[in-house]
Amino acid sequence: MTLLDDHRVLIDGAGVWEAQDLGHFEVTGPDAGAFVNRIVTIDMSKVPPGRFAHALLLRDDGSILERVTVYRFADRVMLLVDTMNREVVWQHIVALKQGNVRLRDITNDVGLVAVRGPASLERVAIMLSPMPANPGDVINARLNTVGVFAARATSDGPEGVDLFCRVADRLTLCETLRNVGILPVGTGAWELLHTEWGIPHVGSGIDPTDTPVEAGLEHLVATDKGSSFPGEKAFKSRVRTGAIKQLIGFHVDGSRRPPIDALVRVGGFEVDRVRAVTWSPRIGVIGFTAVPTSATAPGTALSIESDGSYWHGEVRARPFVSRDTPWGKG
Repeated sequence: MTLLDDHRVLIDGAGVWEAQDLGHFEVTGPDAGAFVNRIVTIDMSKVPPGRFAHALLLRDDGSILERVTVYRFADRVMLLVDTMNREVVWQHIVALKQGNVRLRDITNDVGLVAVRGPASLERVAIMLSPMPANPGDVINARLNTVGVFAARATSDGPEGVDLFCRVADRLTLCETLRNVGILPVGTGAWELLHTEWGIPHVGSGIDPTDTPVEAGLEHLVATDKGSSFPGEKAFKSRVRTGAIKQLIGFHVDGSRRPPIDALVRVGGFEVDRVRAVTWSPRIGVIGFTAVPTSATAPGTALSIESDGSYWHGEVRARPFVSRDTPWGKG
């Protein structure tokens, strides 16, 4: 199928993406929860066993090293990261190791298939027992004959379930899902869905020097949890002084896309560059850039230029879509 075919499956039905480009780190031992609380930006006391949450890993200067998903079980914690930064993140975590914990890079042992779309829960429920009842739940379960742990997507994104299994079972899992109409989709359609939901990657949307303040991710930082974390002091300082620029979503008229690194201007002044851009069948041309904090209001006009070509754009609120946004309006 084409990228657009795959995208429509994710919007109108249910699709499954084989997430082979992610890193999985396991933390075990009596101090596992306390250790993770010291390295991530969220408060682990608010992530009880059987739940997961999104968080950040910061450098000492407060800049974002990686976005991370934290899965908590009764006997362990698992961290999910982009493979692009897998080795750097692993070394960062190992260097911070304290207490009675064991760290393992289990990337090569764990398979992940991500199911998304409005029909996801209904079709998965035919075979998965038990089902995670609420968004953010993660439970041990079986999908037919395959043992998995299943995580139900949070409500700030598309409906769906992530299924973690042994690598050797991943193909069986995908074939079983296909039998109930959950069709495989490619990475291009998966990334397009993420962009529509306004989720930038570190290195593609989020610049290496961005703190959570510039990236608009302050909601993922808890500074009152009673446990300091790398970059906390620098982050608090940036909150006090405020950011000069902030990451925003933008929309461009027409179907012609500006290239990555095209110049972005507000009121005639160069303010940033196009950091990421794509074309959505639902929204049209969308992407990420950064603008002065005085120009972040939706509707603010942007001028984009590259090699003598020009585009008219405007700031758009993120996410660009909701679960009710239909396919084919872009």
